[in-house]
Amino acid sequence: MYDLEEQEQIDVIKAWWKQYGNWVWVALLVAAIAFGGFRGWRYYQRTQAEKAGVLFDAIRLAAQQGDAAKTLQAAKVLQDTMPDSAMAVRGAFIGAAVSHGKGDDPAARQELEWVVAHAKEPLMADLGRLRLAGLLADEKQYDAALQLLAANRSSDLTALTQDLRGDILLAQGKPNEARAAYQGVVDGSKDGDVLHQVAQSKLEALGDSR
Repeated sequence: MYDLEEQEQIDVIKAWWKQYGNWVWVALLVAAIAFGGFRGWRYYQRTQAEKAGVLFDAIRLAAQQGDAAKTLQAAKVLQDTMPDSAMAVRGAFIGAAVSHGKGDDPAARQELEWVVAHAKEPLMADLGRLRLAGLLADEKQYDAALQLLAANRSSDLTALTQDLRGDILLAQGKPNEARAAYQGVVDGSKDGDVLHQVAQSKLEALGDSR
């Protein structure tokens, strides 16, 4: 376990995540939609799968309007009719984001579980696991969250995965293991990277290992 001073340091880190965590999720969502999106759109145009495009537009429109029910409904139709499509995966990410924003984490979790089960692109599957692990961690299902993170392999998400792993280990009362995770983020990223700076700040808040 850890003493009162370390508990105060942990509280500082938790406060930071509470304030900025949603911005991290927004960045992840943007990456999820943008990565390969143009290529995926062109593919569906070439194969004349207009239905996927129409449904995806319906998902985006409903999300922009903040209508979680319509967003999830359109996402579900796309998932049911074209479960192997890249657009269905991105629609599920949007559904998860809108649901989370409305405080409906069970619905968000369901969408992310669908992503993990159906995504053909390794990066998208890993991104789904990353966000799902974050939701599970919020529910204090730490072991399940760490198990999800252990399956991630995409180098593009290594820093984010390690950073979240550190947060979970810290919440479990394992500051030394958390330090190692944060150090991995620092060592594997550039000085100017936001995550590098965030992990460095967390290391400084934790102080030297004892």
